[in-house]
Amino acid sequence: MKRVKNQWIPFIRILVIFLFLGSGEVFGQETTIDLKNLETSPIYLANSMLVLEDTNNQLDFETIQSPEYATKFLKLPSSKEAFNFSYSKSTYWLRIQVQNPNPISKDTVIVVAYPRLKTMDLYFQSTKESKQINSGYTVPLSLRPYKSRFFVFPIQFSGNATATLYLKVNSPNAINIPIQLWDKVAYDRHEIDDHVIQALYFGIVLAMAIFNLFVFFILKDSNYLLYVLLVLSTALTIASHNGIASEYLWQNSPWMDQYSINILISVVLILFLVFMRNLLNTKKLVPKLDFVSKALIFIQIILPILYILSFDSFIKIMVVSHSFTAFWILFNAIICSFQKERIAYFFLLAFAFLFSALIVSTLRALGFIPTNSFTIDGPQFGSAAEMLLLAFALADRYNTIIKEKETAEALVKSNLEKSNLELEEKVKERTYILNKTLSAMRRDLFVAKKIQENSLITDPKLFHQLHLVYRYLPVSEVGGDFFDVCQLNESKFRILIADATGHGVHAAMITMAIKGLYNNIKNFELSPSKVMEIFNEEFMDNFVSLNSLLTALIVDIDIDTKTIQFASAGHPAAVLLKKNQIQLLEKTGRMIGLKKQTHYGQSELSWEPGDRLFLFTDGVFEAFNSKEEEFGEEKAYALFQSTRNLGLDAAEDHLLKTLQIFLNGQDRQDDLTILGIDL
Repeated sequence: MKRVKNQWIPFIRILVIFLFLGSGEVFGQETTIDLKNLETSPIYLANSMLVLEDTNNQLDFETIQSPEYATKFLKLPSSKEAFNFSYSKSTYWLRIQVQNPNPISKDTVIVVAYPRLKTMDLYFQSTKESKQINSGYTVPLSLRPYKSRFFVFPIQFSGNATATLYLKVNSPNAINIPIQLWDKVAYDRHEIDDHVIQALYFGIVLAMAIFNLFVFFILKDSNYLLYVLLVLSTALTIASHNGIASEYLWQNSPWMDQYSINILISVVLILFLVFMRNLLNTKKLVPKLDFVSKALIFIQIILPILYILSFDSFIKIMVVSHSFTAFWILFNAIICSFQKERIAYFFLLAFAFLFSALIVSTLRALGFIPTNSFTIDGPQFGSAAEMLLLAFALADRYNTIIKEKETAEALVKSNLEKSNLELEEKVKERTYILNKTLSAMRRDLFVAKKIQENSLITDPKLFHQLHLVYRYLPVSEVGGDFFDVCQLNESKFRILIADATGHGVHAAMITMAIKGLYNNIKNFELSPSKVMEIFNEEFMDNFVSLNSLLTALIVDIDIDTKTIQFASAGHPAAVLLKKNQIQLLEKTGRMIGLKKQTHYGQSELSWEPGDRLFLFTDGVFEAFNSKEEEFGEEKAYALFQSTRNLGLDAAEDHLLKTLQIFLNGQDRQDDLTILGIDL
């Protein structure tokens, strides 16, 4: 019987060991790290450290050194590189012994390569000294013992000495502790190399963002802007995840260190959902699934708000929602790929990398997989692959758009050539009809022009007696200017010059009509003002419905008394050139056609032999060149004076030539009439 019992002893021992391993707690021997093996590569300490969990967060350094607690440090299972305690409210104490067998002191650094730990205090104890170094994201970067994106503790181990290291760790975020022991010179070199790699990554991100931003400004395609926002937000998330943001962007913000990573992941997922809906056109391809995508956008907006209000209540919900949303985006990409949407292949491959990285990061945060360099740096590698593949997707989309455009242009060109042939036939037919109509219109305008010219013909004897020279230049074949010269008696002559509003056929028809009115009253031996009043009354009675106005100037020249009597109905002032001065025949009343029973004033000027009188319409000075500059009244008056020594014909020709030079190729805007009289 005793022999049988002895046979069960090895089995019982194995069972006990198995139970301890299964429970995750093993009473282990203290492992001592020998510094003689520390050169260019780090020593991973997780497998060699003992752990004490303080579930009540009440123990201090003095207490855990007491014999009561010194034996409670356990050897817990971990990966080679790190401990992973997931989300825990406990405080963890880690202990390890390090010996330096060399007689020369050794400069080292303890590195915890995970930046989102709230409390990370190191206690160093040897026979020669004892010290405490506080760190964690609550300690400003400027007060940390080593300026780094990770928690780095410079430690000098004296020669031929053994020291005990304690680490106190606590954080509301996932507690991952990738802990390494480095030679200080080697780590300084490693830190430089690490920053070069980070600079390359973020440099590529910035270059891709700037390039696609330019493409957005050129193409005005919102997908390129969404890509830029997605790349920048992903890069900021990576910077928050790996500590670059804590080192350079928010050095003294514990709040950002605690909350930023999950908030930024939500932002990235929102942009990915919007980008997916736009790029893959899920509203059309998978309309039944599109509603869920919009709901997830709403959830990813609301959850970060709740997460900020209550971190402990929503942190795990937040992490799970990220995984589900990522899975949903991947699922949509797969469905769109099955529908043979070309761009969905690129999107699926791109997001598969980021999805894998996000799932790995989530599982590591929840404690389902170990913490090591792959699970820590995985999101950065995944985002780099995703960024490049999405850039290929946009490039392929642009190429597809170009091909579709070329196909459409070829089709349009073919249709256009066909339409051109049909159009040419129609144009020939229409041109023939238009030419026929235009010929008839030209004949009619020619007749109208002859009629208007004949209406201006005055007895040549009167021109000779008055020494009168005129220029009549309508803008088109016919115009709205007209004039009339008649003799009242042996010594008195009456001149009318008028200008109807507008020009062309409409104005010409009005002038012909009102000239008939004037012919009935022009020989009345009344003053110019009375004739003007009668003229206005007749015009208002007969032509007020035409909605047209008229400026007019009636001038009576008396040869015997050497006087000029005149009345002006809003007409430009005539110019009387005397030997030493210029006199203007100013307006004496309003335009004809404004109001019945209008009173017109009258003025009188005396003249002497050798004086010269110019009557003209506003086409003389209301001329504009290509610079929108007006010829103006002052230039016209100065021009009249400058031609005082020229004959009337030469003076009027010089005026027209000067006006043409001023217009510099521009067409005149109004009809132009000039009457010149040498008294």
